[in-house]
This record gives sequence, C-alpha cells and structure tokens, in this order.
Amino acid sequence: MSGGNEACAQVLLDRAPGIADRPLTYRVPPALAHRAAVGVRALVPLGSRIASGVILGLGPCNVPDEDGAPGRPSELRNLLDIPEPLPLFSPALLRLARRVAEETLSTLLDAVRCLVPPELLRRPPTTPRAERRVVRVPEYAPRGVGRRQRAVLERLAAAPGGVSLGDLLRAGDGPAVRRLMRLGAVRIDAGAHGAADSGGEPPESGAHNGRRGIPRDPAQVAVVPPPSALLWGAPAARIRWITDAVHRTVARGGQVLVIAPAVELAEQIAATLRGPDGPRVATYHSALRDTARRETWRRLLSQDADVVCGTRSALFAPLARVRLIVVDDEQDPSYKADRAPRYHARRVALERGELEPAQVVLGASAPSVEAYAAAAAKTLRLVRLGARGGPRIEIVDMRREHERGRIGVLSRTLVGAVRRHLRAGGRVALFVNRVGYARVLACGECGTIIRCRHCLVPVPYDRETGTVRCRLCGHIEAAPGVCPRCKGVALRWAGPGTKRVEEVVAKLFPEFRLARVDRETATGFDRVAGEFAAGRLRLVVGTQLLLRGRRLRPSLVGVIDADAPLYRPDFRAAERAFQQLSAMTTAAGAEAVVQSRIPDHPVLRAIGTARPDSWYEEELRARREFGYPPYTHLARITAVGPDVAAAASLAERAVAAARSTGVEVLGPAASPYGAHQARVHCLLRAGARDAVRAAARAAAQAGAGRRTGARIIVEMDPEEID
Repeated sequence: MSGGNEACAQVLLDRAPGIADRPLTYRVPPALAHRAAVGVRALVPLGSRIASGVILGLGPCNVPDEDGAPGRPSELRNLLDIPEPLPLFSPALLRLARRVAEETLSTLLDAVRCLVPPELLRRPPTTPRAERRVVRVPEYAPRGVGRRQRAVLERLAAAPGGVSLGDLLRAGDGPAVRRLMRLGAVRIDAGAHGAADSGGEPPESGAHNGRRGIPRDPAQVAVVPPPSALLWGAPAARIRWITDAVHRTVARGGQVLVIAPAVELAEQIAATLRGPDGPRVATYHSALRDTARRETWRRLLSQDADVVCGTRSALFAPLARVRLIVVDDEQDPSYKADRAPRYHARRVALERGELEPAQVVLGASAPSVEAYAAAAAKTLRLVRLGARGGPRIEIVDMRREHERGRIGVLSRTLVGAVRRHLRAGGRVALFVNRVGYARVLACGECGTIIRCRHCLVPVPYDRETGTVRCRLCGHIEAAPGVCPRCKGVALRWAGPGTKRVEEVVAKLFPEFRLARVDRETATGFDRVAGEFAAGRLRLVVGTQLLLRGRRLRPSLVGVIDADAPLYRPDFRAAERAFQQLSAMTTAAGAEAVVQSRIPDHPVLRAIGTARPDSWYEEELRARREFGYPPYTHLARITAVGPDVAAAASLAERAVAAARSTGVEVLGPAASPYGAHQARVHCLLRAGARDAVRAAARAAAQAGAGRRTGARIIVEMDPEEID
C-alpha cells in the first residue's frame, strides 16, 4: 500500500508516562480525515487495549518521523475514533506548551496538560454525539478466527449498518472486537459525524477548516503590539490603568488575559471590569468546581469572552485574539508552579505574548529585581504611576529602645501610635513575621546577621550542636561567639511569634477586642475581615495573611519585626523583605510604624525615604558581584528518597553529572523541609541559561532508572532556595 496520499497523525497519549515526550504515529482513516486536526482528542489502539490521546500534528505518512526514520505506512495502525471534532487547543498554544516543556525540562505531556482542564483529559467526552458502531470490512476473508470472533462477524454480516459498540461491549464481546480490529476485519464508524467525505484530503497541521472553536486569525501575524511594559505603582492606580487598557483592547477587537496571584484578587479585578456596557468577562482558576471550570473553559474555547481573569493557570486559556496579557503583582512567589512543569507565570506570559503576538504588562508595587533590571535595560518599557499621598512612615530603631531599658516587643512609639488611633476611632493591624522563618543569630548591638562566608545568605543556628549550617552549599561551622562586624557579644535568636505578640497586645489594650490571623486561624479570616470593615473589630495581629485580598483597610499599620524576612537563607531575602514591607506600609491608610534593629539597612532606608530606585541599584550591584540572577542562571536539583542515605547517594551522582558539564555546583546540602521523605538538594549556576539547562538535564538523567526508591526533581529558576 502506498503512503503517498495517506494522512498520518502524531498522537500524544495522556496516560503513558514511559513515552510522555514521544507522540506515536497512526494512520487517519478516510472516514475520520475531516475531523482530524491539531488539538482534537483521538482514540487509538495501544497493544491490546484502546488508549486516549490528543493529536499534535498531521501530515503525509511517508514523511520521516521525529527520530528521522522513514515512515512505514503499511506497519501503522489506524486511528479508531475522534469522539469530538472540537480542538482542545490551538497550534499556537501547542507551540507554547513545547516551549514550556523545553524551558522547564518537563515532559511534553506535563506541558500539554496545562492547556486543558485535567478532568477533560481524564474523562471520556461528554458532548452529545452519534453512537459509535462496529462495521465489518467487506473484503476481509474470515481465516484463523475463533468461535467468539466468528459469531461477532456473523452478527455484523446480518446488520449492514453495523452494531453498536456499546451493545457488543455489554454482551462481553470486547476482546473479540479488539482481536478483529487488529486483524483488519472490522472498523469503528463514528455514525453521522464520521460518515461524510470519506475521500477528502486530510487537513494540514494546524488548520481547523472553519469549524467552531479556535479559529485561525488571518490578521494575527500582521499585528504588532506595543512593547511589553513594567507597570509600577500602587494597587488602586494599577487597577485604573489596567481597566482603561482592557477597554481599549476589547474596543479594537482584541481579547485580554489578566492574571493575579490569588483567587480573591482575580475575582476583584473581574468585578471591576464587569458592567452593563463592559466587556464579557470570565473567571478561570482552581477554586472553581470541576463542572464550572469545564463550562468556563468550553465557553472560552468558543470565544464567548473578551477578558479572562484568573490565576496562573489562566495563562493557557484558549483565546484566539489575545492582544494584551497583564500579570499583576508579578513579583509574587506564588506565580512559580510547584509541580511539573515548574514554570513561572511571568516567563510564560512573555512567551505567549511573543507567539500571539500580544503586549505583556507586568504590574507591581515593588517589582521583582529581574523586572526592574529589564526596565533599566530598556527590555521592558517602564510606566511609573504617580503616588497619591501615601501613609506617613516612621522607622523605629529598636537598639535605642533596648538601651533605654525597653525590652518588650512593642516600642514606645508604636504603643503610642496604637493608642492614638484606637482612641480616634481608627483601626490597627500589627504584622508579625516570625512564622515560617529560620532562627538565626543576630547581633543585639549593631543588628548584623550571621551569614555563610561562601554564599552570603543567612545561616540557621542549631542550639543543640552550637553550629550554623548553610542551606545552599552545606557548609557547617561552630557558631561565632562575637559579632563579625562590631565584635559585640550580644548574639541572640531573633524574631517574636504571633502568639507572643498577641499576649503582649492583649495586656496593653484589654478594653479592645483582639483577633489573631496566622496559619492556625486562617479559616476565620473572612469573619475577621467583615468585622474589621464594619468597625466591630479594630485591632488585629497577624502574619502576611492579613494582606490577603487587600481586604483590610487599617488606619495604622505596625510592623513588629521588619528584619525577620532578611533572616531567610536565600539570596532573595532582601528583595522579599522590601516587597513585603512595601505591601504592608502601602496597606496603611494614614500611618505606618516599622520596628527594626538595623534601620540603616538599604531595605529599611528605601522604605523610610520612599526612594526605591536606590535600593534596586544597590541590590543589582550585589547580585552582579556575588553571581546571582539576573546576571546568572540557576537550577535546583533535589534528590528525594525514603531515607537520608538514599537521597544523599542519588544527590552525589546528580552533582557529579552536573559538574562534568562545567557549571558551578553549590552543595549538596540536606533540606529541612521534607515532611515524609528525606531531601538533599544542590544549586547549579552559570552565566548561560543553556549551560545550566544542559547540566540539569545531565543530573536528572544520572538519577533516572535506578530502583532505590529515590528520585530527582529539577527546578529551573527557583524562586525559593531555602
């Protein structure tokens, strides 16, 4: 049989982990040719069973496959059915998925799963369609068949229109039908949907033949969007700017993606954009029930929305005319996916903007260092929104408080400010950073934090052994007895906790109701926010959870220990501290009091003087000097095993493989965050991204296929490295 005029499909199976990167090739029967397209689901034979997958490409059967081998059409098996002709994603989104897989070193299957709600790939299609029928192939001579197969053939011979596949399966004839299909004695017809145009030419890869769903936009290639931008300003000003940009884009016939780091924020933005004369707005995020998410996704697939507001998964929404992509609060760590593919929303937005093409806008009150560097290098256009009379900010030097005999967690300045606001009918929020940070040694005289001499990150202190150990490179040494900066001997643990602060505040202000918001009480946040807004509750103590959804509007914000984020064993500690303090002080309606033992730290100076550019420039100089992003590229390799020995052994093999490629390796070091399994990790670093990716791939391959119960996890561009 000649394959010159035959069409073949590349099908990626959705439950085949061993071949998650390698689509399989199948012939497209003439009866299914008009239904086949990139992105549609297909049923295919796999061994003795029927498997489900999605079509990633179409073309002549005699074209060499991905490995360069010539096609052999006579050896290929046929597609069995295309249950639903509506493409699940467009060729452009498939290109985006391929980029995500390449950049994150994930499987193509993991990346493709980002394009479709997971329950749609797990379940059979639910769209009404004609019943599939089993039809006998007339030219087949029944030789070498068993009694059960012969009985099926006789039943089919008596039914020229075929027999319902469901009826045969219910009668227990499934194995006989599969055997006859392998022999070429029967085929499955898709009823009314598959009966027409048996001799038509198969569609080209990427064409959708005018069907509903994702259309090809002829003007898409010609569109030249404005340059991508960094939108720097307070939340309210950003929302006004984004709203205007969305309305302009929709008025020109474009569609918009607006991405927020949290469901509450996405819903708030959607509510702002909706209106009687506004665009058609859909929300898409993980908080939707499966049914609602499927319905919303199909609505997007039929282009029945102008704007999609959601969390990072909404970046893959199947819109055909995307002309604007907004990633608000682009600096938020939640934009990094914590499972494969471990992509960052900011990078995916820029990739999709290039493919569509569309303008990408990154919004932030305190941008990431990477975004600031891109704006400084003119890669991003900087749009700076003017401030509208922010709160008065006072930095309190806690060293002076201690010198005056004050050893409590609240300074005189903060106590006085709280009393003043409460008496005036104001509302007060006190932020505590203790939860979630390692205990480190800090000098009580100058505020210096003990750091790793190799990596320059803070090192946790182990009281039992009297040692400090770096969580990046694993270096361990005896804890110093004196401060390396001022030679003071007042080294102590730093940072009070939420419960301790709650006790102190309750004693100082017993006449006022007090609420605590942290991980232990997070389920009651909605009640606290409602009572705070109504004025029935005017004093709260909590962690950064108080910022959730920007729902609290205190007149006074007090930061109990502004230094705590600086204690994290991470080169981004100063960046996270600056961003967190910016968010906290911006939340204050009138006044913010910030307590610190190191008020001369660049972060505290920038917060107190409202001059962030000086801090960014200083931070970039430090990143350049010590070899951290954006001037280098990183990958984290984590060995996870049933015990420390298995994880450490696998990590050593991965480290050896990575070092053989010539990149710098920090570690391995044990990670304290393995709940039920041991974790040992290392950090790969190089100036070229391709070099880091190659080293990470070598490390992953070194740990593949070993039956030790341990495995390797690769994360490119880690956001959290402690």
